[in-house]
Amino acid sequence: MAGAVRHLLAFGLGAACAASVPPDRIFVSHAGSASISVLDSSSLSVRERIEVGLLPHNLVVSPDHRTLYAALVGSQAVAEIDVASARLRRTFLTAPVPAMRADGSVIQAHRDQNAFAHATCYDCHRDGGASPKYAGDRPFGLLLSPDGRSLLVSHLRSSDVAMVDLETAAIERVVHLEPAGAASEPVALARQGNEIWVALRPPQPSTQPGALRRLDEATLAPLGDVPTGSDPGALLALPEHGRVLVSNFESNTVTEHDARGAAIPHEAAPGPLGLLALPEQRVLVLDYYSNAVTFLDFRAASSSTVALGHDGVPFANPTHAALSSDARSAWVVTSGTEGHLLQIDLSSAAIVRDVSIDGLSFDVAVVPGAFR
Repeated sequence: MAGAVRHLLAFGLGAACAASVPPDRIFVSHAGSASISVLDSSSLSVRERIEVGLLPHNLVVSPDHRTLYAALVGSQAVAEIDVASARLRRTFLTAPVPAMRADGSVIQAHRDQNAFAHATCYDCHRDGGASPKYAGDRPFGLLLSPDGRSLLVSHLRSSDVAMVDLETAAIERVVHLEPAGAASEPVALARQGNEIWVALRPPQPSTQPGALRRLDEATLAPLGDVPTGSDPGALLALPEHGRVLVSNFESNTVTEHDARGAAIPHEAAPGPLGLLALPEQRVLVLDYYSNAVTFLDFRAASSSTVALGHDGVPFANPTHAALSSDARSAWVVTSGTEGHLLQIDLSSAAIVRDVSIDGLSFDVAVVPGAFR
């Protein structure tokens, strides 16, 4: 009974918050359906479903909140979405379409179909199209420049980081990251001061150590490596601490790292993946394997884990979260075969609303303001 009362009180708080400010626009990437859904935070109705390309994963919003970018892992491209209209503006390649295979043989289909003029591999490689279905170098990590004029994109397969000029969609520069031992896949990017940090993991599954590669922000030249676990999942810069937080997907910890190699572990629950900065020096950790979230409080030097479920049924496999515009709640994606978008009240840690979404969903982004 007490739990039900807390849930109702939290729901009332959430409803009051929703009534006091304009509804947010919520974007959710669906890796299993080549699409991004756009929801109204007030009604939780799907206002638009945008077909973008294969395996949309990580999402980032421009500093002016006008544009959303989505990494299309299976289509070697990024989708650029107009936030106000919830429409696909364009896609652009993050690596060139190859003319030859690794063995030196010509890819004749690329020549015959002039694939080099296309802005996404999705034009040809899609359901019922050319094989293999998922093509390219697997763009994954995204990091916008502070002025929103360029985008860094890391590629799992080639170990390259590309800088894309967002005015022209041209690839300005490509930097190849040498492996750190067995760690060769750049899965996440973060900016800490005048450095870019890259999480490198070994091809999974693996128990060999990963690394955090520090790059000079201006030149992308390597500055050094910091050792980390075998499967770093996400990075979050902590400017007030001068450190970067990494989720250790293979364990039950997240760890603060600094450039000198110092490491401060924090307990989460098994399988921590996404990281979300919260007000008052707190961080929300998405514990994928545990069907839970962990609240880290740096001021109190404490952590608490909360299971995600309702009536004894767990919401499975949380991946990422985004903060509401009023900073009072977090929107959490659970990516099991039955996906859900959950609204968690941050003062009570209670789930106040949930809506069914596609299974195998991945990331979520929130933009303030009502739909036109």
